[in-house]
Amino acid sequence: MSALLVLWDLDLTLLDPAGFGSRMIAPALAEMVGGEPVMDVSFAGRTDRAICTDLLGRNGIDPREDLVTTLLHAVAERCEAHGQDLLDAGGGALPGAHEAIAALAAVDGLHQGIVTGNMRRTALLKLRVCGFDGLPDPRLGAFGEHHADRADLVRGALTTARARGLEVSAERAVVIGDHVHDIRGALDAGARCVAVATGRVSADELQSAGAHAVLPSLTDADALLSACLAHTRAHPSPAD
Repeated sequence: MSALLVLWDLDLTLLDPAGFGSRMIAPALAEMVGGEPVMDVSFAGRTDRAICTDLLGRNGIDPREDLVTTLLHAVAERCEAHGQDLLDAGGGALPGAHEAIAALAAVDGLHQGIVTGNMRRTALLKLRVCGFDGLPDPRLGAFGEHHADRADLVRGALTTARARGLEVSAERAVVIGDHVHDIRGALDAGARCVAVATGRVSADELQSAGAHAVLPSLTDADALLSACLAHTRAHPSPAD
């Protein structure tokens, strides 16, 4: 039977990072630049690979693949060394996040994975620090060091899920995110999208970007579950 795959974004969807990423990137970039780095590139909704590529170029460094990888590695090491900083700065799981994960986990045939702009190492750290115990499943995911385009993240997560034995199609996948980039990535990959207005993008903007449903938060687990299930009925599994 075809599975239903729910793919979670992390930052400002499941958790508030409280600026953790930029605080970790700046000193790692400073070491490469040899001074105070220029940080004025867009972070919101983008992958770590895209952000680090732009930052290197903005600071006059050729964003070659090896240098981007070097910066990503340095940032991941710093994140792992300073994980408590996320909580100390006021970050943590967003209201209703743990309950939403638990509600979806109770649905037979529904699997929860990750599509995040975060690197895998950073994503796992944030999930651990914020109290998420194994769900969403990082084995069913795609992470920000591999792709610059979020649609490729969704495609990558589907490929990973199939490699782990799940019979899943894009039409039976739902992305949950807070940004228009999440929505566009889902739609471009042929998946559905449930948006939550828990970040810096308004509900109206999320709706205009093409989300199939928009919720104000994760605090109504029943509403979230209904939105995820409703938007797969147009593409039922063969056994439905």
